[in-house]
Order: sequence, then structure tokens, then C-alpha cells
Amino acid sequence: MSGLWRILAFIPALLALNSAIGWRLAATQNDTKVAFGFALSVIVCGTLALILTLGERGVRRSGGVRSALMLMLVAWIGTPALAAMPLMMAEEQIPFILAYADAMAQLTTTGGQILDFDVDHGAITYWRGSLQWLGGYLSILLALSVLAPFNLTGPGVYRSPLLTVEKEDISARIGSLSLIVVIAYGIASLGVLIWLLLAGATFFNALIAMFGAISTGGILPNVDSFDAVAGNVGAWGGALGMLVGATSFAMHWEIKRGRVNHFNDPETLGVLMMAALSAGALFLVGSRFGPALLNGISLATTNATPMTAGGTEILPLPITMSIVLVGGAALSTAGGVKIIRFLLLFRRTSAELYKLSHPSATKLTRFRGQTIPESSFTNLWVYVLGYAGVLGILIVTVAAFGSSFEVASNAAIAAISNAGPSFLAGSGMPGDFSELSTPAIMALSAGMALGRFEILAVLAFLSPEFWRT
Repeated sequence: MSGLWRILAFIPALLALNSAIGWRLAATQNDTKVAFGFALSVIVCGTLALILTLGERGVRRSGGVRSALMLMLVAWIGTPALAAMPLMMAEEQIPFILAYADAMAQLTTTGGQILDFDVDHGAITYWRGSLQWLGGYLSILLALSVLAPFNLTGPGVYRSPLLTVEKEDISARIGSLSLIVVIAYGIASLGVLIWLLLAGATFFNALIAMFGAISTGGILPNVDSFDAVAGNVGAWGGALGMLVGATSFAMHWEIKRGRVNHFNDPETLGVLMMAALSAGALFLVGSRFGPALLNGISLATTNATPMTAGGTEILPLPITMSIVLVGGAALSTAGGVKIIRFLLLFRRTSAELYKLSHPSATKLTRFRGQTIPESSFTNLWVYVLGYAGVLGILIVTVAAFGSSFEVASNAAIAAISNAGPSFLAGSGMPGDFSELSTPAIMALSAGMALGRFEILAVLAFLSPEFWRT
């Protein structure tokens, strides 16, 4: 369990480091209130990291399924409470509950904004972007170390040495996985940052845009579209970063071993196909080819931020919502149902249709060279039904607090798919949730966490067997 404990200590330590950078930015800009909030965050997060580090010395037990899922719960529910401090202090009379929801939106890489600041705070923009980057890192790490060993990412995930984690003690490799993920994620992030700098972006703008691209969180440095950061060349670099973020990092790590299997991988090809279909839809409704392809990539990766002026707003809203619901690859920073589940359902449908024509035949479902057992499809249908049920409850809840059905549907899908900028039903910019009521925002923040936590993991928590010793 000590490996899991180290992750719990690492999160507030990283928040403390980022808070120190935020404090420096706020102090340079003479933003006294924000600087105070960051100073408080440094003290609280640094102290908590120290306590957890010292407490880890007495922890020697193995970490099984219960410890792993509790780690996920604390990471996605507890971390926003720490990250909310600088946001709450940015202006007077900001309720903690709204600051918490805004931090949740960034950490889950949903993006968008809950708080609508009257004054431009450069340090707050940095804070939101760094939270998205951290959230993308946690999404990959927890998917690899917790969800994949317990088959909660969906059957048929890409086979990799990264996934050789024992269910009985997932803490055994979580330390090495943390390092592997940060190297792969960091190299990809650095590549996008350098591209944007070479395209002419200022360092601050390039940094913020990189945070939003690689994490698929979609934050932009106070501009209306990605191409305003560093022109068309910069936008293509951002789109490439989104594709890297939305495809499997287990596959990206294989590049180190000289294996580049991306274009033979059905999941990666599925993401590219969704991007092409999205671009085709945009082209048909009047977008030029280049902008259509850029915005199609943004939608298919659940980044959903406008890549050019007008962005995805010209698409009918149901189409936009359908695209982000599909999502990206498993073991990536993207949200949504994940395209691997749709691919498996299509394979299963093909097998069932074959059996209708040949009733006595036995048709196995194979994917990536594996035979997928019947039990996996049972879990898959449970996931789909659970996802649909949670989405329905979320829509009804948001609508009950004063929103129209269209707004509630758009907001709920954007939240649970972790694609905040796809929320277009409000009167503000894409991803602006600030006009919704506080109870609706809290319901949506729960949906954002559920989008990252996986429905099957939630069902495990509700199972009595989970709590038995």
C-alpha cells in the first residue's frame, strides 16, 4: 500500500509547487488577493504532503482493489478541495462550493469555466491550465495502475508491459508507472510547447495552450480560438497534441522500444475515423476543409475547444453531443465512453448477425488478437446501461434547477464526457457554465468526477462485497 500512499503525498506536493509558481506570477502582476490565495495553498498543500510522506513510513501492507479504488476516490473528489483555494481567493465573495466545482472542471480535464472573473488574472489562467495538465497525468496513471488491472477500462485494451500489474498488490509497480507516465506525457507536452513557440506564440500563451491540448482539457490563454495563439501553424501543432493525448499512452511508450503500431491499432484508427467524420460533418454545413479538420480533431478528442473562429458552433447540437460522447482511447487523457467499447459492440453485433444466418455455428469475438469472453460483454452492457442511467439522472437534475431540456442535455453530456467546451447552449463562450444555478453546477461537477471514475468502479463501491473484509 506504500506506493498508493506515495501518490497521495505526491498530489499535494505537486499542487504546492504549482502554487509557488502561481504566487510568483501573481506577485509580479501585483495581484495581491490572488498571491495570498496561492501562498495559503503552498502552506496547506505543502504541510499535507509532508504529513502524508512521514505517515507513509508505517505503511507496509499490500494494496488491493479496495485500496486502489479508494485512491481514485480521494484523487478525484479530494484534490479539487485543495485546488480550489487560489480560485476562491481571486475575488471577494466567491463561495467555496463554486471554486471547488471550477477546480473539478479543470482536474477532470473537462475544461470550461464555472467562475467568471471580472478581471483578467494571469496567475489564475496558469493555475487552471496546470490543473488540466495534472488531471491528464492522473487520468493516464490511474487508468494504467487501477482501472486496467481490474478490467475497468474495457476488454481488449492494448497489450503492453505497462499493464503487467498484479491485482492483489497494485502498489508494487505504481512508483515505476508514475515515472514512465510522466516521461511519456512530459515529452509529448514539451513537443507541443516547442511547436507553438516556433510558430510564434509567446511563452505564456504557448504554455497555457499546450496544457489544454495535451490534456484535452481545452483551456486557452484568453483568446477565442486556438489559431489566435500562434496562427494556423500553431493550431496544427495543438491538434497533433490533442491526438497524442486522446490515444493510448501504453502504445506511445512502445515507441521507446522501436515499435510504432499506431496505424495498425483499431482504437487509434477509430479516433482518427471519428475526427474524419466530425470534419466531414463540419465541411457539409459550410466550414472550409482546413478549419473543418482542425475542429473535427478537437471534437473527436473531447478537447472540443474552438480551433478557428466559429469553431464547432455551426454543427447541430445533437451531432456535437454525439461525437464527444464517443470519446477517445482507453489509457488516454480523453473523456467519453471510450471508442474501444463501441468497437467491441460493433464486433459483437457482427457476430450475432452471423449466428442468425448460421444458428448452429459458434462465432467467437476477437479483438487485437484476443478472444473476448462472454463475461466481458456482460460488463460492457452494464457499463453502457449505467452510463446512460447516470446521464439521464444528470439531465433531469440540471433541468429541475431551472434549465431548459436543451441546455440541461448539453451541459450533462459535456460534463460526463469531460468535454466542457462542447457546452454551447449558454449565452457565453463555449464551455461557460457560470450562468447555471449553483445546485445544477454541483450536480455537473459530480458528473465530471463520474466521467473520470468509470461507472463500473462506482458500482463496485455500491456493492456490499466491496466493504466486506
